[in-house]
Amino acid sequence: MNTTDAAWPLADARPGEIVVIARWTLDPEHRDTVRAALAELIDASRAEPGCLGYQSYDDHGAIVLIERYAGPDALQAHRDSDHFRRAAQQRIVPLLTERQVVVTTVG
Repeated sequence: MNTTDAAWPLADARPGEIVVIARWTLDPEHRDTVRAALAELIDASRAEPGCLGYQSYDDHGAIVLIERYAGPDALQAHRDSDHFRRAAQQRIVPLLTERQVVVTTVG
């Protein structure tokens, strides 16, 4: 899991880019399982052609994700990918006690 990037992940964001900010709350008993699946999700997502950034941070027992995509088509391709379905939808989301997601376009 990427928690050591010191630079603000949106510092060089450009108009038209899509930013996803997600906050996942989970029981401590599932933390290791979620971290393992998240590491796979991050690696695969960063390899997508339209992914411009994918960082995760610990936030007092929760996980915060900041994702950047070149545009709406790149975000949709991410959501349609096998690795998103397998890691996020099938392995991670069922273990979360709460999931908040904000999607916005850089203006």
